[in-house]
Amino acid sequence: MKRLLLALFLAIALWPACQAQVKKQVRFSIPDVLSSNMVLQQGQTVPVWGTASPGERVKVIFGKRKLTTRADNEGKWKVMLPAMTADNASHTLTIEAKDTTVVLDNVAIGEVWLCAGQSNMEYRMRLLPQFAPPKKGTDLAAEELKKPANEMIRVFLPSRRGKSGWRVADGESLPNVSAAGYFFGKKIQEELDVPVGIITTAVGGTRIEAWTSKEAYENGRFPIFADILKENNGMIQGVRPGDMYNRLVRPLIPYGIKGILWYQGENNCAIDDRDYVRKFQLMAERWRQDFGLPEVPFYYVLLASHIYSDRMHRNAKGPVTAEALPLFRQSQIDAKEQIPNSEYIVVNDLVDDLRDIHPSYKWEVGDRLARVALAKSYGRDSILWSGPRIKSWEKHGQEIILTFDHCGEGLKTGDGKLLSWFELASDKNDFRPALAEIISKNQVRVYGHSEPTQVRLGWHETAIPNLVNSEGLPVVPFFVNDF
Repeated sequence: MKRLLLALFLAIALWPACQAQVKKQVRFSIPDVLSSNMVLQQGQTVPVWGTASPGERVKVIFGKRKLTTRADNEGKWKVMLPAMTADNASHTLTIEAKDTTVVLDNVAIGEVWLCAGQSNMEYRMRLLPQFAPPKKGTDLAAEELKKPANEMIRVFLPSRRGKSGWRVADGESLPNVSAAGYFFGKKIQEELDVPVGIITTAVGGTRIEAWTSKEAYENGRFPIFADILKENNGMIQGVRPGDMYNRLVRPLIPYGIKGILWYQGENNCAIDDRDYVRKFQLMAERWRQDFGLPEVPFYYVLLASHIYSDRMHRNAKGPVTAEALPLFRQSQIDAKEQIPNSEYIVVNDLVDDLRDIHPSYKWEVGDRLARVALAKSYGRDSILWSGPRIKSWEKHGQEIILTFDHCGEGLKTGDGKLLSWFELASDKNDFRPALAEIISKNQVRVYGHSEPTQVRLGWHETAIPNLVNSEGLPVVPFFVNDF
């Protein structure tokens, strides 16, 4: 009996230690984003990471580089490959652990971009049945799917159903890849002549809150969001923060990237969200912090014209009017001043049907984003990367003279017709359509109101202004009332 009690006592005493031993058994693994065919970002130190048993020795071999580390007490390990220069060679990365050797083949060194957002970023190379084909010209995405494999472009699409990995761009790997992201990568690759990797992480119908970690809302620079979470059972206007971030962004961290493309906002606009600037700030700051890249660029898309006032709006504070879109778009524009190293493009002219929230011409979206990246991230100063933007204004009697920059060789109309969607008003906000004409390479004269004190362009959800620059890039909508 005494022996039995002693054995029982020892078992109880040793149980925590046994449990600790069990907890320490961590299976060796690396994240899906580390795979054969991947592109490693040039010009910055490159993380390689994974899990192993605590204290287990791990060696990473890449060419002549050999780095060794040990897993920490939680089984996590990471090494940093030194910064490398892009080339067109095929490399091998080998990871050796106690009982495991992983060999990743056909690894490239080049440029990596993360493409995130909702359905307009998710919009795939292979057109889904619910999306309308372009009404003008050839479907360039469909044509691209017929082309042979391009070793210089690699794509990564996180799987929601299990293991995924990098693949060379071809007719089999591209159908579910972001069309805007792919055509961005194609333009970058052709201009720089280096391998380019495109990561698609986008889900239709998602709000920005889902792409931002809960911690950012709880501990970020805007305490009001922490209060909102407490008062609303962990929700912000019906959305639980961090769902998409945890599922699709966190597993990528801290993969080396050059920049982030962001095409999102439709669902926030649909509830007339007036807090989007702060939400965008929080997201950008958190992503930069988590990737360890405090200055990584965010290039994003201003929402295209669409009839939001005729949609169902869950969690909206009130009826969504035709002015909700231009107000939201102004929030997106304002975000540029709050988020360093960010920039936007305009896509209003790509709309075939104002009731279709998904413009078809994603190759043009990718091209415009690439123009920004080439100019801002790669030093191609000669590239005209934006449509006309209001620079200054002067009142001369009953006329307003507007001066624009980003005009290229000069302003013009995209359709050969009279300038459209200019409006004037007095202090009474009695806006009415105005007459406008191009008077110089970079100036427009607006008139038609007896007491003009305010001028705006494209200030309606259906507005598709026809003012463009010499390369056909569309004007940025604006509102001016400080004469």
